[in-house]
Amino acid sequence: MQIQKTNTFSPNFQAIHIANTRNYLKSTETTIKLYSLDAKNDKTFLKSLPQRIKMEKLMPDLSTPEYDRWNEMLEYAVDNALLDDRKTILASVDNKPCGLLVFLPGKSKFHLDCICTWPVDFGKKVQLAGTTLFKQLFEIFQKSKANKIKLEAITNGPYDTVSKYKKLGFIECGGEGHEIYMETTAPKVKNTLKRLDNLIFTEEIANSPKENLLDTLDL
Repeated sequence: MQIQKTNTFSPNFQAIHIANTRNYLKSTETTIKLYSLDAKNDKTFLKSLPQRIKMEKLMPDLSTPEYDRWNEMLEYAVDNALLDDRKTILASVDNKPCGLLVFLPGKSKFHLDCICTWPVDFGKKVQLAGTTLFKQLFEIFQKSKANKIKLEAITNGPYDTVSKYKKLGFIECGGEGHEIYMETTAPKVKNTLKRLDNLIFTEEIANSPKENLLDTLDL
């Protein structure tokens, strides 16, 4: 369904199409578009996501608490994306949003606030959506002078995120409650990117015009 526009929407939008990726897994190719979002001017689009993405209609066989937890993750990602000091990357496939990654860049370290992905069709995950977002984060990180990326992996979600992050080079470094603290370093990120280059081919988009995602993307 196309996101409807009203007269209350700001005409100023900052979303920039930053890259296209071609992902290969089990002889299947998936094309994902990546956008950089601005907290101030993409506020309307960001706020619309939790209300418009109905996890219970997209992911079968999850329990009610698992649906609730997933929705909480998406709302948490959006809340952080609305902070002025955060950087946000949106992934889309077939002109539909399929993932959001929010992080806080710093001189010596980056902190990943949240990553959340979802299907665009009933019961069908977007292959390598999360990994694609991580690859873009790693490429941004590698261009900086920071030496670590930190995150908190939740253990009460619908999937084993700790194992997924370990495959991306993160190690455990503490935790409490339902959170495991994890981090990776610049040398590990460099090695991980070399491996991901065999799965995900990234084409950066130069001088892309700013877009109103409320016009260009469907839900």
